[in-house]
Amino acid sequence: MPDFAPSGVFSYCDPIVFLHSEVVRNMRSSLSAKFLLLILLAASVSFAQTSDRPDREALGRPGPYQVAYYSQLPDVPEFGAATLYFPANKGDDFGGVVVSPGFYEQQENMRWWGNHLASHGYAVLTIDTNALTDDPSMRADALMAGVELLRAENTRMGSTLRGKILTDRMAVMGHSMGGGGALLAANEHSDELKAIIPFTPWQPNADFSSVSVPTLLIAGEIDRIAPNAEHSRPHYESLAADLTKMYLEVKGGNHFIANSEVENERLNPNTDVHDLVGTMAVAWLKLFVDEDEFYRDIVFSEMPQADKARLSRVEFTE
Repeated sequence: MPDFAPSGVFSYCDPIVFLHSEVVRNMRSSLSAKFLLLILLAASVSFAQTSDRPDREALGRPGPYQVAYYSQLPDVPEFGAATLYFPANKGDDFGGVVVSPGFYEQQENMRWWGNHLASHGYAVLTIDTNALTDDPSMRADALMAGVELLRAENTRMGSTLRGKILTDRMAVMGHSMGGGGALLAANEHSDELKAIIPFTPWQPNADFSSVSVPTLLIAGEIDRIAPNAEHSRPHYESLAADLTKMYLEVKGGNHFIANSEVENERLNPNTDVHDLVGTMAVAWLKLFVDEDEFYRDIVFSEMPQADKARLSRVEFTE
């Protein structure tokens, strides 16, 4: 018998039975509402995760986060001035990346990497070497000191990023001698890193077989300062055969394919390929620093024809 008769007339039943029936009905209603709420929340999270996923092209453009930076940092003996870029409106904690410039370069030559990677969710430290002529081994030391500085910013009193940096998710990058430094750093300290990205690296007669973190090496086809036959190719080939690695060679690219455009600078960086190298670098970091498997297809699946047309060589071991 229903709890209520048609036309709003109460049905006759024992009060205890009516009370029990009413409680059960309310419980069922409450459970149904909670179950429905859980379904809606799950669907909402699933939709948010899906809708937050960028397409490939978006990774080469400024990301979803507002970029802020500061340069008032503790002194570090291994390098000079530095700037820490970060995603100002990112609610979650984030990993860190340290970037070294090349021979006779300063951190301003890496500035676009600081902005680009921070806009996609990373704390990015760009550094000046102590001397413009510091060799790759000194730059390797500087990169690892930068990693320690990022970790320390997570706990330092007064740090803007106190409690925000994931100290076990670090990567290093570098250009030219800085790229050689990134490879040397990983050769000695792979256990402290999640990934490395050397671009147009310079380091003669090197053996990087001890590197054990995923390595994205970016080269320029017509690099005359660190010719591929003497640097990038031997570097890549010296990496362990079973290492997760990728070699990208930009068609017509010079030694400065991944550098910032700097006023009164005559390096002529290939800024027209920043979208391509920016896409691959962000996807590499998302996959191996953030451990987000969504990006595996972007990294290792067939590239769009427009991107392939801008590359003279692509190799990888997944």
